[in-house]
Amino acid sequence: MFSCRIENYINDILTLTQNENDFQILSIEGLNPPNAQINTAVIAGMDGARFNSSKLATRNIVVYIKIRGDIEKNRLRLYSFFVTKQWCRFYYKNGSLDVFAEGYIESVECAIFTDNEVMQISIICPDPYFKSAQEIIDDISKTVKLFEFPFAIERVLSPIVGHMYGIEFSRFEANRIVTASGKTATGIIIEVEIYQPISKIEILKVDTNEKFTLEYEFQTFDKVVINTTKGQKSTVLLRGDDKINLFTSIAKGSVFFQLQTGNNSFTYKVDDMEHDRDVTVNIKHRDQYQGV
Repeated sequence: MFSCRIENYINDILTLTQNENDFQILSIEGLNPPNAQINTAVIAGMDGARFNSSKLATRNIVVYIKIRGDIEKNRLRLYSFFVTKQWCRFYYKNGSLDVFAEGYIESVECAIFTDNEVMQISIICPDPYFKSAQEIIDDISKTVKLFEFPFAIERVLSPIVGHMYGIEFSRFEANRIVTASGKTATGIIIEVEIYQPISKIEILKVDTNEKFTLEYEFQTFDKVVINTTKGQKSTVLLRGDDKINLFTSIAKGSVFFQLQTGNNSFTYKVDDMEHDRDVTVNIKHRDQYQGV
């Protein structure tokens, strides 16, 4: 069992399934992993060729919809969601995944003068990956918040220190784990909220020994947003209503790291660990899939 929806360029959403009186999905093409483009070079005196590089081609999703009920009304309704040349987001959900792909409407074809009207919609997705519909947010702040309501304090004898203790309000953890459940590496969005003036932020990906460093005179209540997604890389400071590009403040040797499948270990330093408690750091990502 599956369901699919379409979101148009003005963010209206239409459910295409479970709506059999108006629309019937006959088939959907382009849900499998897209083809790869393999680049090779022929070398004199060597059999075959030498591999140079490879990349995924764009994804082409083609949806076939049988129009039912009030044919003219429902056809025009589909036209308003599938607007050629405009952006759209195609949502697909089955028993295992809830994902979407973003693209642009290439064509909308419909044989109007027939008793059995079937609309064919072609969507070109420059980014070939399906992304999880639910954005995953991980707090990697070193102070882990543990206190919440309602609560009850139980006095327990500690076998280590030999006296009674209650409950933890918070805990200090240097390294935090971010888990990616997708089948391919993905970019991340790092959000740093600042509560005291600082001059240096360094995010470290412990398992790969990569780091991303910003050197800037940050003020109280500043917010830094770092996007490491390929093709969308950016570093922006939000200060009140102002948006400041911080690309020139990125230190030499910084890496826009990617989240690998599985567990990824992160930590950070603020002013060489002098003000680590004066910031909170969140990492946001969406798991990526080649096919559904």
